[in-house]
Amino acid sequence: LTTGPSVALMNVATDKNFFEEERINVEVKKFTGGKFALQAVVGGSLDIATAAELPITLATMNGEKLSILSQINETKDLSMILRKENGDFNPVTYFAKKRKIATSVGASSEFFSSEFFKKYNINSSQYEIISAKPEDTPIMLANGSVDGIAIYEPFAHFATQRTGVDKVLVIKEPDIYSEIMVLVTKSNWATGHEEEITRFLRALQKAEKFTKENPEETMDMVSSFTTLDKDTLKNIWPKFTMHLEFGKKLIPIMEKEAQWAKDTGKVPKEIATPNFREFIFEAPLKKVAPSAVEL
Repeated sequence: LTTGPSVALMNVATDKNFFEEERINVEVKKFTGGKFALQAVVGGSLDIATAAELPITLATMNGEKLSILSQINETKDLSMILRKENGDFNPVTYFAKKRKIATSVGASSEFFSSEFFKKYNINSSQYEIISAKPEDTPIMLANGSVDGIAIYEPFAHFATQRTGVDKVLVIKEPDIYSEIMVLVTKSNWATGHEEEITRFLRALQKAEKFTKENPEETMDMVSSFTTLDKDTLKNIWPKFTMHLEFGKKLIPIMEKEAQWAKDTGKVPKEIATPNFREFIFEAPLKKVAPSAVEL
């Protein structure tokens, strides 16, 4: 699991023993970023990972055979957090000199950064991307080793707290990118474990129902898991959908990311963009929640 609120359904299913009810033995391992959890799946030390769609896009373009089992959340919780200098954010004046921006390279926050710079017409010569682990970005911002960070919750919150609310500009751009958190596994594992996956998703379906009916108790669980305080969770809670589905946004976002990966040299330009529909393993979710599959 990643350690943010976006995996709340997994937290609830674990804490409320819904996996056990469905005769699934689940051992939870924590990762600070979905790309690290995905690496564990690819390496064979993990069966299923929670990850945003971008690391999966990059992995499939590099030839990995993966299967997406379900979306579990869509959120717009990414932020660009800059050290404050002179009043409000003005992209022209702020990036008049070259800035160092730390982000988790290869994760959704890097794609968000790219879309952010594109929106404000900030040229690549005006910034330098510094690769950092998500958990290190708050420290880097606070000690001044970078001018800004692009990161997701809870690390955005930690960064603001550590540096000081009055010393940062927190720029949220909910319209430029939605991060979609999914369950992913190797394709050969998925085809051999369809019944187990169905029961796994049924446990998460119970968690989804519980989350909707018991938001306060759910936030208590997520607060304990993420170390985010309850007040902060309440503020950001409406950003998270916490819903099992295959929505219509997923494949177009992955196609856009595939082009971005080619444009930025993350993969060779001559690599063909995969048919991402082929990586969707929808049969188990169709059994659990037929109306949730909208592809």
